[in-house]
Amino acid sequence: MPEHKMVTIDGVRYRPEDAERARARAGARAGALTVADAHLPGSKTTDPGADDGPGDEGAGGFDPAEHTILQVMAHLAESDEEETARVLDAETAGEGRKGLVDRRAELLEEARKRGAPGGGA
Repeated sequence: MPEHKMVTIDGVRYRPEDAERARARAGARAGALTVADAHLPGSKTTDPGADDGPGDEGAGGFDPAEHTILQVMAHLAESDEEETARVLDAETAGEGRKGLVDRRAELLEEARKRGAPGGGA
């Protein structure tokens, strides 16, 4: 069996090069991950050739199973409530990563606020 080098912090799996930043966020009780936070400079989670924003959903839509948790969080940071619910449903039915599934209510509330008149994160 291959050895996995992922680091788990508060139920979220990170690549080793992202672990220090994740520990700092966890220790500081930082709020929700933003798009800027999700794309860590110099890490493999940043893919300048791919734009997985809400406008780049393709025929089947954004599939969380094909992305890291940071990339899913970046997508959700810009998604409306309907898209957020769809992605979280797909995550629950698929991999069911604790860092996403356990934050469902919080992520949906943030999406609701973004969609409200005068709202915005």
